This record gives sequence, C-alpha cells and structure tokens, in this order.
Amino acid sequence: MLKIATPAEGIQMRWWHSPALLMLYFVVPFFLLIAAITPYVIENAPVLASRVVFLEPSYVFGSLCLFLAFVAGAILGGRKAFNRKVKLGDGCLDFLFYVTVAAYLIWFGPLVLSQPGLILDTIRGTVGAMYDVRDNAQNISGVTTATQFGISYAIIYAIKQFQDGERLPATYHWKMSIIILLALFRAAAFSERIAIVEIVIPVFAVYVTGHNFSEVTYRLAIKPFPFVLYTIAPIFFAVFEYPRSWINHYIELYDNFPHFVVDRFMLYYVTSLNNICALMEYSPNPTYSGGWTLNWLYRFPVIGKILTGESTSGGDSGPYSWFLDFLNVYASPEYNNTTGFLTVVYDWGWLLAIFFMVAYGAIAGLTFASFRSGRGGLRYVYPIVLYSIFEILRIGYIYDGRAVAAIIGVGIALAIWTKPVTDDVVVNSRGQ
Repeated sequence: MLKIATPAEGIQMRWWHSPALLMLYFVVPFFLLIAAITPYVIENAPVLASRVVFLEPSYVFGSLCLFLAFVAGAILGGRKAFNRKVKLGDGCLDFLFYVTVAAYLIWFGPLVLSQPGLILDTIRGTVGAMYDVRDNAQNISGVTTATQFGISYAIIYAIKQFQDGERLPATYHWKMSIIILLALFRAAAFSERIAIVEIVIPVFAVYVTGHNFSEVTYRLAIKPFPFVLYTIAPIFFAVFEYPRSWINHYIELYDNFPHFVVDRFMLYYVTSLNNICALMEYSPNPTYSGGWTLNWLYRFPVIGKILTGESTSGGDSGPYSWFLDFLNVYASPEYNNTTGFLTVVYDWGWLLAIFFMVAYGAIAGLTFASFRSGRGGLRYVYPIVLYSIFEILRIGYIYDGRAVAAIIGVGIALAIWTKPVTDDVVVNSRGQ
C-alpha cells in the first residue's frame, strides 16, 4: 500500500524541493510576470536590433499547458517507492575531484602559465581582456565537459555530509573548497557565472535537508528561498557584469550602472521568451531533429560530428547556424537564450511536446522521490534536475552538456563505488 510521502528520518524537505510545487508556485507566476513585462522591455531596451514583440497570447496559453504537463508527470513519477539504501564510497570523490582539476589544468593551464597578466586583467575588468581570454582558452571537446564532474563531486559530498551525516576526512573539505575556487575562477576569467550557481544551488538544496533553522531564518530565507534567490540574483549578476560588459561596452549606452543591471537582468528572461516565439513564427518547425532538446547529444565528442558534420550545434554552428543571423536582425547576439520549454515545441510540435514535458516531470518526480526518501541512486541526480527547474524560463539546462556531464559523473560513481548497505527499513515515497 502506497503511503503519503514523508521524508526519511533526519531529512527535512522544503516545499520548493518538490518539482510540482516549485513549478506551480514559483515558475508559473514568474513566467506570467515575464510575459506581462515583455512588451514594455522589448520596446524600450536600447540594445535590441528590433522592437518587435513576438510573444502572443497563444504562446502564453500553450506554455501554461506545458507547465501543467510537467506537474502531472512530476506527481506520477513521485509515486515511486525506493526501499534500497544506496551509499557511495569515498573513492568516488577522489576520482571526480582529480578528473575535474585535470580538466581545468588542461583547459586553462597553458594560458595561466603563458599570460598570467591577461587573467589578472580580466578579473580587474580591463577593457577587452575577457574576449582575449575566450580566444586563447577556447572550449576543448571532452576536456571542458569533464570540468562538470565538479558538480558531481559537490552533490555527492553534500549528500554524504549533510543528508547522511557522514564524518568525512578533512581532505574532502579542502577538495570541495578547491572545486568552488575553480568555479569562481571560471566565472571571473571566462565569464561563466553559471559555473558558480550550478554548484551552489544544488549544494544548498541538500544542505537545508539536514539542518534546523531559527524561526526567523526559516521564514525569511529558507521557506521563500526561490523568491529570495531571484531577489538577490541581480546583485550577483551585477558583480560579474561590471567587468564583463559594463566597462567593455554598455557604459556608453546607459545613464548609470543600476539602470543597466536591472535592464540587462530583465532582458535575459524576456528575450529568451521572445526569441523562441519569433523562431516559431518565422522558421519551419517542428524540425523533429532535437537540435535544442538533444543539444547535449549534438555536442557529444565524435557523435556530434556524425550527426551534424560540424563540431557543435545549436548556437553557432550545425543545423542552427542561421540562429546568429536571426539574432542580428531581430534581437541581439548577446541575448541568445531560448527558454527550456517552448524549444521543446520547436523541436517536436505541440502534441509531442506535451508528452515530452510529462516525461521531464516524471523524471523530476522520480529523482525527487529518491532524494526525499534518502534511498536509491537517483537521489544523487535530483539536485541537478532541481536546478534545471530554476533555470527553465531562461535555458533548457537539463538538455545541455553541462547537466548531462554532471549526471554522467554521478553515474560513474554509482557504477563503481556503490557500497552494499544492510537496511531493513522500508520507506514509501509519493511526490507532491
């Protein structure tokens, strides 16, 4: 008999851990807010090539249907019961750490040794330095992907430390610190803010399941976390945008820095929605190629070349090489995101997109049920899925190579370092 979900002993769930509740109570309202301000932002932004608003009421209604399909899948997937306790040996942390560090050394090592001043110039915000770093430390197929094993390390470390209550040797705390420092370096030197948040948010999601908080902290920060996150996001955004784009270009276009920060932050979400609506209006679709939703596959070493005849796909080459030309005419090459939900429609059409979102929700619900129960190997995957829900209005994170590489890292750990655990306790899980 299936019982109503209750977290395993010692594991404390917050409402936003539930993929269904996070979608209904946070993503949907935020989406409606973005849809409401889209006409004003598009018509008044000084950086767009076109003032055309492509968002139509039909797309808003269709998006809401996709969100509800996700919720339905999350509820169904969350009914799975996980009875087997799965723990990982500490050796997986060593493996993931050394692969991550080696990948960073191969990627950035030559540049740091040959031009350390360029790195410092980028961090200081010297005009043009960021672009020189990007030209000299371009992505290396396979190597760049391996840096995402740092996410795998962070999640497994957090579950061991905060959810399972293991007393890890001090060396693993130091290694966690190094992974965070590498992410900070990547964000500052290579202008990838996401390298920080894709580690911090999953780790925080695990951290709060194993800690009690004061009533004030709980009410002001923990319970409303998604809303607090997007309240402080512009501040985090501003810290990295100052050397990335304000000094390099936009200081001449805006009256002041706060105006620039607010406008640019809104534009990331507004243009993500407007871009995909424009694509659906003016380019043949559905394509049934999976160019957006199977982006990770097109970027996969060897396989990607076979599929596209190019090195990559999606943004600047491969089957969507025309996308940058489109942005130059209708939007801006800097605002090249296309959401994580209407892209599904672009690839597969409305009917298949509904089934796709149900499947996405089911995976979210299934991994959440494992995470909530503290059982099953899928609990190590859920923090990645959870982060993808936070990002779904901006990008399809779960379809991207960044997420897939992190999941592969978890998969390798589960395949090699799973420890047998004797546990007669049976826990039933049911998603919300």
